Amino acid sequence: MTSTGLHRRGFLQAIASATGGLMVAAHLPAPAHAAGEPAPPRPALPALYVRIDPDNRVTLIIPTPEMGQGVRTSLALLIAEELDADWSQVQVETAAFDPRYGEQGAGGSSSVWASFAPLRRIGAAMREMLIAAAAARWQVPASRLHAERGEIVEAGGARRASFGALVAAASRLPVPVDPPLRPRDQWKLLGKEHVGKDVADIVHGRARYGLDQRPPGLVFASIERPREHGATLDSLEASAALAVPGVRQVFAIEPGAPGLALADARIAGGVVVVATTTWAALEGRRRLVVRWRSGPHAGESTAGHRQAMAAALDRPGAEQVLRIGDPDAELAKATAVVRGDYEVPFLAHATLEPMNCTAHWDGRRMTLWAPTQDPELAVAAVAARLGLPPGGVALHITLLGGGFGRRLNADFCVEAAVVARRVAAPVQVIWTREDDLGHDFYRPCARHRLEACLDERGAPLALRHRLCDPAIDATDRGDRATGLGTQETEGIANTFYRVPHRKTEYTLLRSGVPRGHWRAVHTTHTTFAIESFLDELAAAAGKDPLAYRLALIDQPPASRTRFAPERMKACLELAAREAGWGQPLAAGRGRGLACGGFDHRSYAAVVIEASVAAGRVIVHRAVCAVDCGTVIHPSGARAQVEGAITQGLSAALHERITIDRGRAVETNFHSYTLLRIHQAPAAIDVHFLERPDVRVTGLGEPALPPVAPALANALYRVTGRRLRELPLVLPV
Repeated sequence: MTSTGLHRRGFLQAIASATGGLMVAAHLPAPAHAAGEPAPPRPALPALYVRIDPDNRVTLIIPTPEMGQGVRTSLALLIAEELDADWSQVQVETAAFDPRYGEQGAGGSSSVWASFAPLRRIGAAMREMLIAAAAARWQVPASRLHAERGEIVEAGGARRASFGALVAAASRLPVPVDPPLRPRDQWKLLGKEHVGKDVADIVHGRARYGLDQRPPGLVFASIERPREHGATLDSLEASAALAVPGVRQVFAIEPGAPGLALADARIAGGVVVVATTTWAALEGRRRLVVRWRSGPHAGESTAGHRQAMAAALDRPGAEQVLRIGDPDAELAKATAVVRGDYEVPFLAHATLEPMNCTAHWDGRRMTLWAPTQDPELAVAAVAARLGLPPGGVALHITLLGGGFGRRLNADFCVEAAVVARRVAAPVQVIWTREDDLGHDFYRPCARHRLEACLDERGAPLALRHRLCDPAIDATDRGDRATGLGTQETEGIANTFYRVPHRKTEYTLLRSGVPRGHWRAVHTTHTTFAIESFLDELAAAAGKDPLAYRLALIDQPPASRTRFAPERMKACLELAAREAGWGQPLAAGRGRGLACGGFDHRSYAAVVIEASVAAGRVIVHRAVCAVDCGTVIHPSGARAQVEGAITQGLSAALHERITIDRGRAVETNFHSYTLLRIHQAPAAIDVHFLERPDVRVTGLGEPALPPVAPALANALYRVTGRRLRELPLVLPV
């Protein structure tokens, strides 16, 4: 192995692989962010490895989980571009968890923007090493050589050699620091259309997800958990379950103790049925006779939550998140005050692949095969629950059948490890859809109250915002945690609309219902509130909603981020123009628009065209404009935005988790309704504002938050009624 000196932005190592190829490892630092700007949700980047084999194959070994966001293709393109690899010979592998990689999680739309520059440097360094090897072999200046589709070529094409023929010599050379990067106008792969590297395997059924893992000797387990959050086992009769052919064991597992250092090491507990087949495990579970002892959350209900949140908004918030000027005084003396209460329910993640994890305890080490978004947390939580030393847990990251934030939690991995400790064989713990919906970490319910008065020009003079919800962080940090409101009010407390007098107050709703991160997190409800309310203010001022917003978009006061008003305005103008804003519509149709704020460092605006027929909402068209800097994989980028719009419409029109007696009422897709294909828009138009001078930013989440308010605003133009509660239900 040959290595070079360190560089402040990371260091590279050239490694001669066992196959005679060249591997370059990049140990990458956390991404830089502006002074005063919050660190990204997943601050430490993964280490990414690239291998070139003698047969000229280029393999990207990526620790970042693939959950359908296309990250394996996007990251492969970054390195293949600078290397000038033959794209047909590039393949991708997912690494197992290893602390030497750094943080391996996937969340916060950060995978591509955080890796954009480092991965390009890796590819460029490898290219320069191969050129140096060829120059030494041919005794010519390196300046006469260049890389071209997997080969090093001499000027004029006099000589050429494949990467594979040069890797042995290149592996003995020092790694260049700050190799030259290819100018944008010379890109051959980035910014071009490509078929995703995983598509063929997915289409042909070769892709292996968590549920596809089959280590030798595998058995299956299904767990009967208490439907009531916080309930515990009272009694168990297992004789009928044990009589099912194939059932091997029935035993109880305890819920996690609150004293554990890692809250994610806690699980619901329940009764485990272990069997040789999935059918036997599920049938044995069905025959269990279990009685549960109610816990402290048995009295919780959606009706109670709504009443408590409404009462909380009638008084000043327990936490003042932001105050500028004196909004209370301005509102008190105003002759007219515009007021709106906006409410959203708990939401489930409802990933296509339910939770699952395969685990094997060999007496000294726990090995997991898990579709997890956060392998570091999963390993730490398992080690904490089982009392294992560092290195006592091995984790293989599988493909994820959807994530949306649910698989950031470690409960399903901890649960499988606890079961495997009792089973003398590899065991796969399978969740049913009922398990999945009943034991999610839900997007919080919330209630907002917005009050404003206008100046003589119709612009907002004062804005008072109050929010009550069960904070996500309180699930882990507890109800006595401080500073919960800062994150929960993101999207309104730091809104970019100019208001001279404004404040935001927050009150925690105490709840035992588990909460977690859902795609786009807090802005899924804050954007619904502020963008709906802006439409109401525009109507009160007699202004066009588009012109009203454009006149108010400004640099947020005391902003923690580098917000660029002109970029937000450009998105809004592009979406409106492409949607035909201001042009006549067919009778009975209306358009509504909303901005996506500065979400995951990107900008988005959405225009929805909708109508109502026989009491049913029909979404005809959705137009979205996004500014995420540079688009490196257009088809993958469009898919991300189309998926966000579809999921946003699903939540806007259908999705709701109702709590009664401390448990989720909805049990499967007959009651937790998702958007059906015939309800999707006939057209989803996606437009990107390319900005070569701006770094790549997040894309998986920014387009989702403005969907619901854009639809609500469109329905107002159709019906004349303001719908302030999600899912949107038309009055009878």
